[in-house]
Amino acid sequence: MSMWFYDESKEMDEYQRLQKQIRAVEKEYLELRVVLRDAQEKLRAEPDSQEFQVKVQYLEKRIKDLEKKNPWLSWDTPIEVALFSPPHG
Repeated sequence: MSMWFYDESKEMDEYQRLQKQIRAVEKEYLELRVVLRDAQEKLRAEPDSQEFQVKVQYLEKRIKDLEKKNPWLSWDTPIEVALFSPPHG
């Protein structure tokens, strides 16, 4: 047994499954944020465009829903540090 979690993390099946799920959610979140950024740029170029207004609203709603289900997405501390690092002090 080592003192540092990351020394044994590759051997822990539970951690590997959790990390795989986290990465999938983070990937979806990042993709939505990039698409939203692009849609907002297009909306700024064409502020009267109903299509871009609807698209931006839809993407913002999806991102908020994802953040609501997974609040750690907007944390300042990565989920691995929050869950598996030793307490400070």
